[in-house]
Amino acid sequence: MKVGDLVRVLPAKFGHYIVLGRTKMPDDYVGRTVYWDLAPLSDTAHDFGGPMDEKYIEVVSESR
Repeated sequence: MKVGDLVRVLPAKFGHYIVLGRTKMPDDYVGRTVYWDLAPLSDTAHDFGGPMDEKYIEVVSESR
């Protein structure tokens, strides 16, 4: 996964997001998994993005 990829969030698979970059989570955050900043596109039910755990992201189209 990389910046500019078009993705969907599982399990809903509704709406599309653009990957903006990796998110720095606090060092004491439980799990220490990889999080990505997402920005919603117009077909998304809500108008906010934010950090999302990598395991819930499905890449729809890779950026060049």
